[in-house]
Amino acid sequence: MTVIPLKCWNEPDQKAIREQLDRIFKSGPFNQSLRRQQFLDYLVTETLAGRAERLKGYNIALEVFDRPETFDPLVDPVVRIEAGRLRDKLREYYEANGKSDPIHIELPKGSYTPHIAFRQAAVLDPSSGAILEEQQVKTISKLADVDLGRAEPWSSSRRFPLSKVGWKQLGILAAAVVLIIAASFSWMKGGTSTPSLPDKTSIAVLPFDNIGDDPQWERFADGITEDVITDLSHSKDLIVIARNSTEVYKGKPIDIRQIGRDLGVKYVLEGSIQSMGERIRVSAQLIEAASGSHAWSERYDRPVDDLFAVQNDVTGKIAATLAGYEGAVAEAERSLLRRKPPANLTAFDTYLLAMEAKHKVTKEGLAEAEGLFNKALELDPQLARAYVGLVDTQFYLIDLGLAPSVEEAVSKLTEAAEKAVQIDPDDGKTHQALGIAYAFQGKQEQALAEFDRAETLAPSDADLLLIIAWSMPGFGESGRAVSLAERSLKLNPHYPDWYNQGLSLIYFFGEQYDKSVKYRLLVKEPLALDYAFLAMSNAYMGRTGEAGAAAANVVKLDQTWIAERYLSEAGGYAEKEAELFVNGARKAGLSDCIPAGKLKDMPNLIRVKSCEAQRAKIPG
Repeated sequence: MTVIPLKCWNEPDQKAIREQLDRIFKSGPFNQSLRRQQFLDYLVTETLAGRAERLKGYNIALEVFDRPETFDPLVDPVVRIEAGRLRDKLREYYEANGKSDPIHIELPKGSYTPHIAFRQAAVLDPSSGAILEEQQVKTISKLADVDLGRAEPWSSSRRFPLSKVGWKQLGILAAAVVLIIAASFSWMKGGTSTPSLPDKTSIAVLPFDNIGDDPQWERFADGITEDVITDLSHSKDLIVIARNSTEVYKGKPIDIRQIGRDLGVKYVLEGSIQSMGERIRVSAQLIEAASGSHAWSERYDRPVDDLFAVQNDVTGKIAATLAGYEGAVAEAERSLLRRKPPANLTAFDTYLLAMEAKHKVTKEGLAEAEGLFNKALELDPQLARAYVGLVDTQFYLIDLGLAPSVEEAVSKLTEAAEKAVQIDPDDGKTHQALGIAYAFQGKQEQALAEFDRAETLAPSDADLLLIIAWSMPGFGESGRAVSLAERSLKLNPHYPDWYNQGLSLIYFFGEQYDKSVKYRLLVKEPLALDYAFLAMSNAYMGRTGEAGAAAANVVKLDQTWIAERYLSEAGGYAEKEAELFVNGARKAGLSDCIPAGKLKDMPNLIRVKSCEAQRAKIPG
């Protein structure tokens, strides 16, 4: 393999690459999305012009996605989301139509600079098996070594030295490859005509129907279908059938039960689009395949002035509603497994019941959840999501003041988070869990890196975004927390009850006290911390009566509640947020600081500056 400097693409090379782009743009994964074509064209053009260093999220957002100069990639993840989709579509193209293309273009993870490789087939001397014309590869950066699990003809490292391999050896090698492939297909088929799927929730997304004859809307319907499949595929809780398996049902009378049997899926999502003058209506419904009964349905009416924005908005909402912690698929699964005898529950069934218990956000519910998550791991030690559930359970116990020992809870939380990432390093939720663990240990840089990784891997997961936002005030990023929370609400407007505590905290530190009160009042079984936030928010708004009543409930439920201790047990807060919290407690008549005489019993206390000043004035 020869590494070619970025500015050394000659004219024939550039012409060949343009011809390759044209082939890609005319293919199924691309011809329905003009914006996807523009994105890839921009990346390749800048690379060929020697400007690869300009391929940053900010520049791409302005040049390709028409974002204003005020664009903030931390608030608006459009470039990361679309880069993920582009990466998937390129892979899909080269696995099908582009298998024998002379040029391979891919977008590596973690970069916006494309890899471009030229491929020329080697010519063998039939008498000796020697190579007469060596394969030549030009690329803008070194490609990864071949992984025997997914060997690709474009990678030149680790290739066999064919000039030293005779035809007999090549024949043996080819036969071995055929046997391996045949064995793989036999294993996947499991000896039956219906695919054997793992014991996990499975879903097929049927092509969305275009109610009308306008071909513009046909392309839009195809785009919606593709993007819903892509977004759902990010969920580690779902098996999503590939589009080429569902495309065969397009435009045909369908029998959902038969489709379920054909594809071996539990659920089928079908939908339609309908143009209504200046508006577009997108409808979707989730159907339980075995019975044909509807588990969920929704309708989205939007103006048609920006179809790209509409497509992103609607597909994001569908994916978030179906795949979230409390999503429609999970709820449908729970309704089915409740009818199962306990002895027949699988690890994933037990995990779903644990999630249900966890989201009661009560002391009893969290204890039940911890037991069920551990039971799920006994049944399947590789169920990474159960470890994530254990992290979230300990997070609630600490945050709500219910942990018998904060140190023990942090230890459990950290161990579970590390195991989750070890088992599944490509899952956004495992990185979210590790970010929480780092946050409780006060490791800001590592926590933020894990949260960024989680958001990149699961940009449309409303639950994940809210949990990340929950931790942001601790790092002094309350503005980012509010933006993440509002993205989460946009994706999941019919959010589950457990959101309310997080939203109230986020808006409190964002100094939007009216919203903090609004969401805290929605908490169904409030604890001392819930009343503390109510008291402090009302105090900041000058509502002394409401503040006093809430403060009285704090003392009634937990006579030991102190603001500074809460901040410390949460891993510490940035100075501005810490002072906002402690001052709010003072205004509400709550205990603000640890008395000096008790510091000896709390050697690991993370101290707040104003509390230190207060203790200096009033010893003991």
